[in-house]
Amino acid sequence: MAEPLLPPVWILAGPEIGLKEAFVADIVKKARGLGGEDPEIHRLYAGDSPPSDAISLLQNGSLFSPWVIVEFRNIDQLGQKTDIDALARYCAAPAGQTVLFLETEGYSAPKAIEKTVPSACRKTFFELFENELAGWVRRELAQSELTLDGEALESLLELVPHDTASLRAACLILSSSFPSGSALSAENVEAAILRSKPEDAFTLFEKIGQGELSLSLEVLDSVLDSRRGDANQIIAALVWSFRRLQRIGDAVARGERFEDVCLREQARSKTVQRQLRAALQRYQPEDCRRIIIALSETEAAIRGPLGSAFDRQLLHLLIISIITEKGQGLAAAGWSEQGIYPQFMNS
Repeated sequence: MAEPLLPPVWILAGPEIGLKEAFVADIVKKARGLGGEDPEIHRLYAGDSPPSDAISLLQNGSLFSPWVIVEFRNIDQLGQKTDIDALARYCAAPAGQTVLFLETEGYSAPKAIEKTVPSACRKTFFELFENELAGWVRRELAQSELTLDGEALESLLELVPHDTASLRAACLILSSSFPSGSALSAENVEAAILRSKPEDAFTLFEKIGQGELSLSLEVLDSVLDSRRGDANQIIAALVWSFRRLQRIGDAVARGERFEDVCLREQARSKTVQRQLRAALQRYQPEDCRRIIIALSETEAAIRGPLGSAFDRQLLHLLIISIITEKGQGLAAAGWSEQGIYPQFMNS
């Protein structure tokens, strides 16, 4: 049997999105060169589309393009054995003139699938090392004749994920916000990045920290609708944020300087410190502990038999409980014994 012109299946793992996107773009370019026309490209997400949709697109081919390329993302979310086995069977006997990218931001795919993909077609894209980030950012900004001092660089790296796709987008924002030759300060960087930053679970924590109920619910809906986070990811980010706030509050109560504690917690940005100070004025360490229990209760309910169908409603009730009752509306002893939010059940 002749070797395929392009390897038909790839597993692309790891959190470095920018390099992963560049690799996919290179394969698309090669397929274009082989076919003489643009390939037909589809992007599907596990959790939204079953593997059978991806397999069908590949096996049916295209009426208009010689090549079909499918990116099937978030394969770490595949939980059903039937789905994993279906993909494994396809990977063992893929269709001709097709390419399937199985992508995850984790570091591995389900073992049954990995066994069917040659090791040469399993790639892991790691984030840049800490000592590489500064040089990469400075080189990227130098193309627009922009410079930044050490504090500005720290602020940028705190506000932006450390993959090259996110960093390149941030550098593009800075280059479009300031004229060539500018020397950027931390305040410049924070103002430009935060103004353009899409809402995520950490934006939600900021609004909760300010006690903004209506804005918090709007941000929650925006994050869910835009798929920048599912219910479990949102809860995980809020747990992380409230645990950090609790540690800061405990340390300040012991007499440590707020600024020193923030540095230890890697919260160097003045903007982030202002957000944490505002949150600490509303939520004491004991409040944080109670809210973390509430978050855990909500996660358990969402993972239950009916929770996934009502995750948005449960998250809404959770946010209301955090802001109006500081988590006390949740039954710490269990959802079934006292009800989810007793103060709302009786209204």
